[in-house]
Amino acid sequence: MDKPSIKRRAGRPTPEVAEQKRNNLILVALDEFARTGFHAASLRDIAEKAQVSSRTLYNHFPDKLSLFEACLEQSGAQIRPELPDLKGDLHTQLATYAAEMQRQLFSPRSMRIARLIYREGSDFDELRKIARLQFERHQVSPVAALLEEEGVSPTVSHSLAKQFVAMAFGEWQRRLLFGGAPMTDGEMAEHATLVTGIFLSGIGTHLPQS
Repeated sequence: MDKPSIKRRAGRPTPEVAEQKRNNLILVALDEFARTGFHAASLRDIAEKAQVSSRTLYNHFPDKLSLFEACLEQSGAQIRPELPDLKGDLHTQLATYAAEMQRQLFSPRSMRIARLIYREGSDFDELRKIARLQFERHQVSPVAALLEEEGVSPTVSHSLAKQFVAMAFGEWQRRLLFGGAPMTDGEMAEHATLVTGIFLSGIGTHLPQS
């Protein structure tokens, strides 16, 4: 006689499943924030579209601001290229980095999120603060690390890195604010090379003399 089958009791999700749910929540929330704006986005709608309960959402993110911060963290991490992949001299590394930053920033989702920050950040200090921290962490700090590897003093590397990133983002920001098609790969490479050359010429006194 066959033994009756025993149903396995539903337990707590494995860490892998929990992480998958969290990542899916972030992806759904990114699209929702980009589509509706921060204030209009509904956590209930996000949970429904991510196919999780509101309780599960709140277990991961206690409020809308913490969810938005996670969205910017993931978005910023995607923009930041992995430093070990950057090879060659400093000019080549910085030009490669600048081109990759632009490529990621011109993606439709990144453009929508950037417009959201420009639109709502002006009267929402917390939103602007989160965006600034992510910018410092994912775009500025890696450049500062590259400069320090070349002998630039840590006392000035961060300030110089911010100037480089501002230059590298210049054309992207212009098209974001005033309109225009995304840059082609060739245009990105040309712009990155130009910006890097101007930048390195200007900071020559901060580089060790060979």
